[in-house]
Amino acid sequence: MEKKSNRCIPNRAALQEDMRLVWLRHVYWTRMLIISITENIADQSEVAARLMQNPSEIAEIFERFYSTEAIEPIESLLTQHLEIGGKLMTASRDGQTEKVAELTKEWYANADEIAKALLLLNPYYDFEALVEMLHTHLDLTIAQVKAQLAGNYRKSIDEFDEVEREAVAMADMLAEGILRQFPW
Repeated sequence: MEKKSNRCIPNRAALQEDMRLVWLRHVYWTRMLIISITENIADQSEVAARLMQNPSEIAEIFERFYSTEAIEPIESLLTQHLEIGGKLMTASRDGQTEKVAELTKEWYANADEIAKALLLLNPYYDFEALVEMLHTHLDLTIAQVKAQLAGNYRKSIDEFDEVEREAVAMADMLAEGILRQFPW
């Protein structure tokens, strides 16, 4: 992929900070949606709408380095990731066991597609590490949902603490790959 010449390339610290911010927003708004859906709070549509802004926020970081066309698959796959996750949370809350199994399989397949899209964008990413990172993200999110539904709020919070740490590690991995591809 070619670097976009009309964009200002931020310094290392700025890229890492920006990448961390968008991934922390991802997990914070996901957490809020987990609570809204599992507790059946009336703000579900508003929280979901805010969460759905996150793929474009992530895409904006990548657009500093890659063409819009190159990052469109990532933005689309991240949007699908959030849509599947919302459906999975709702099916879990509603006790739809078969639908939960179907959506879980679809969610992990989507994570694999995200890893492939990132690898196509940047050859400095490690495919297996991306898959592991994304699957861990899903595992932790599912654990939060299950704990929240069971009324084990302490465990749900503990799982969120883990997903928060994982989001920072994910952001750092993604930023590091960009820095390796576009050293300055």
